[in-house]
Amino acid sequence: MALAKYACSALAVITLLILGMSNSYAEQKWYFLRHFEKELGDNPKLTEQGHSRARALATYFRYIPLSGVYSTDYRRTQQTAADTATLHKQAVVTYAPSEPEQFIDEISVLSHVLVVGHSNTIPDLVRALGGEAKDLTERDYGRLFIVTRDGDSVMTQSVIIPF
Repeated sequence: MALAKYACSALAVITLLILGMSNSYAEQKWYFLRHFEKELGDNPKLTEQGHSRARALATYFRYIPLSGVYSTDYRRTQQTAADTATLHKQAVVTYAPSEPEQFIDEISVLSHVLVVGHSNTIPDLVRALGGEAKDLTERDYGRLFIVTRDGDSVMTQSVIIPF
């Protein structure tokens, strides 16, 4: 009798573990961010404040696994992503902001991806994955959107990366 009770308890624990693991694997998470503060001019680099936030971003992701770091091919977005990619021993993968549907198709099957873009592209990418994001202005820096999909449920959070 005691052996049967033990076997049932063990089977229940194994079942819960399997269900828990399958749910954790089903969860997807994407991180979206507009580049940080930039200088003036064509294809500007980050200001010192922007570089400070980029270092803070890497600190934020210190214990968060990332399977990919994506950025547009502009100095300010590449510099925003660089410290985080280096921390995770990854190259920054360039994507074309002019082809958002193709990019969404690519990242929609991935999880734990950081995407750095622009005020006129990031909100649309968040919304394309079912998340919620208000439009950004030219003065909006530092907001990291976190879109989590677990089955049919999608949740959006945002945090401010300090400088």
